[in-house]
Amino acid sequence: MIYRYDFRYSVAKFLVSIALKVNFRKMVFVGRKENVSKERAVIFAPNHRNALLDALLVVYATYHMKQVVFLARADIFRQKWIAWMLRGMRIMPVFRMHDGKDNLNRNSEIFNNAARILKNNNPIAIFPEARHNPKQSLLPLQKAVPRIVLPTEASCDFQLHSQVVPVSIYYRDISGFLSDVYITFGTPIEVSKYKDIYNQNPVQAINQLRQEMKTSLQSMVVNIQNDAFYGEYLHAIDWNGDRIAGEEFSDRKDGFLQASLHIVKKLDELFDKNRPLFDAKIAGFREALEMLKEHGLTTKDHLLKPSSGANLFARFTALSLTAPVALFGFLNGIFPLLINRKLLGMFEDKQFVASVRYASGLIFVPIFDLIQSLALGIITQEWWLALAYFIAMPATFYFAVNWRKWLRAARRDLKVNRFVQQFPDKWQRVLPLIAI
Repeated sequence: MIYRYDFRYSVAKFLVSIALKVNFRKMVFVGRKENVSKERAVIFAPNHRNALLDALLVVYATYHMKQVVFLARADIFRQKWIAWMLRGMRIMPVFRMHDGKDNLNRNSEIFNNAARILKNNNPIAIFPEARHNPKQSLLPLQKAVPRIVLPTEASCDFQLHSQVVPVSIYYRDISGFLSDVYITFGTPIEVSKYKDIYNQNPVQAINQLRQEMKTSLQSMVVNIQNDAFYGEYLHAIDWNGDRIAGEEFSDRKDGFLQASLHIVKKLDELFDKNRPLFDAKIAGFREALEMLKEHGLTTKDHLLKPSSGANLFARFTALSLTAPVALFGFLNGIFPLLINRKLLGMFEDKQFVASVRYASGLIFVPIFDLIQSLALGIITQEWWLALAYFIAMPATFYFAVNWRKWLRAARRDLKVNRFVQQFPDKWQRVLPLIAI
């Protein structure tokens, strides 16, 4: 049964953990030991921005041996072998209206299984938004979580003492490789406190629990609801996030996330309480952006602290000296790179970019490493050389993709340096325009 231990999950989690460490430059976890009980029945309720990676990060973040069961949309279970793999990873289908009205009745069985999982003191994870949302905002929450946990508690006279744990997942660059991700586990919501309300009016209890989840997630998730100025909010975070993180949240390991929340809140307050000042700030953002575009710069360039000439010289020298290693890594990883590019061409939605890259790296880099190593051993009959290649191929490939990222960053910083040196008046004009 899905609520029992499954070896496929343990194997997958081990491989996933390695690949996640390679995929992200930094993973920051906040509140998991303080807010995730080992003894209580828990439902994780994360926001959902990045397809497969969201689920994998929640799985990776669990620090004890319990195996998290996910509820996911039913259409991904259509292929038998995929369904077998997903069930092995402890993922259960949930049917929606467009899956057919007849299938909706099957959700009762799914919810009953979820209740058994909770009663067995195993964790469940459900995305309460019920669909992907690549934007930095929170969609309306659906009723799946309260519809599962409240009847389960009622069947035990609310003695199960289960908890709903809101989870915020924040990507600094949702599609970028070697970026940062912040996973925050919020204060648990005690389901037992809804006992009296549920016994009197189950619908009211479901709605109130959903509202409490919404309030909690809104305090944790970078939630840009001002759609008319969505781009300007993002620019403000790009320009000011690092500075505010250092100035006001230097004591926190999730300083950039806190800075992003701070910036959104400050702009929202300006919009509500001082619209003329808000409009002036937005106009300043737009003027700054136009000036930067004239010189090939973007909001992600380091304008506040430009790199010095000495720093750039050292970086380009190091890149030049290590270029042969990077070239070796690229050449020996050419097949995984080509497959990844081909797979990405099959997805129009950018929110799948990071998940596709992650999955192709997890699967195809080891496969071609093994194939190429065996081929080298067979051709040369030097198996020590094949073993050395087997170790070197993934290491140099990983170095190569890092090297490419470092080269791009150095080029961007060189552009900023030239802009500051050649157009100091414009640079000085831009700085106050982008500040918040």
